[in-house]
Amino acid sequence: MNSSLPLLNYKIFSPEDKEKQNNTPLLILHGLLGSQDNWRSQARKLSASRPVITLDLRNHGNSPHIKGMSYREMYEDVIKVAQHEGLSQFHLLGHSMGGKVAMQLALAHSELVKSLIVVDIAPKPYPLWHQNTLQAIMSIPETSMVTRQTVDEYLKKSIDDETERRFMLKNLKRNPDGSGFSWQVNLEEISRGYLKIAGFSTALETYKGKTLFIRGDYSQYILESDTTLIHSLFPQASIISMKKSGHLPHFQQAEEFFENITHFLK
Repeated sequence: MNSSLPLLNYKIFSPEDKEKQNNTPLLILHGLLGSQDNWRSQARKLSASRPVITLDLRNHGNSPHIKGMSYREMYEDVIKVAQHEGLSQFHLLGHSMGGKVAMQLALAHSELVKSLIVVDIAPKPYPLWHQNTLQAIMSIPETSMVTRQTVDEYLKKSIDDETERRFMLKNLKRNPDGSGFSWQVNLEEISRGYLKIAGFSTALETYKGKTLFIRGDYSQYILESDTTLIHSLFPQASIISMKKSGHLPHFQQAEEFFENITHFLK
């Protein structure tokens, strides 16, 4: 592990009840082109019973822009934050790309992960579904754009889903000198590492701790055919399918999602 790299940006949500502040914390990892802000509402609610730590993964949010987007590099960043906070064990939740980071961390360092929650992603390689999205974002002349609406109209040409575009636009920051916008994510490094992000590999490890997979009923990320693979790597896994939800169940069915997580962590 490279100890010379700077820490990820993260935020701690603490319970008001002092006794619950001693409960095992929950770490939350966002998806590709997301940030810890995507999980702020869920983190606030979940922190009623335990500390919750939301993180910006490398090259995302306010975390360092650094070389490398392998899952090992990303999960080592997370472990470094846990060590910095003096955590010997934690619950771990990851969505999409963050779910792959969480799975790889649990498989490689099962002693650190008390329980695992994986949101709408399977432990397998995926087609390059985000390639067009990355190309579309990188082609936008954001420094000359006057309003966010203008950027949104530009994105509509390649991204139909309004919710997906809204999440993308959260990465857009107005330049201090007023000359348009800039992207907070490190698009160049993410694009360079996209083949690794789409992939997934294991060294035949298993994580035998308590595990929950949550999929959106409208999503194609976790299929029925993935069940055998999931149980081969995570033998204690349960799989929940949330109705009226796609790839963002924590946003599209927020209350039901919160109840599922709360019940699992109890």
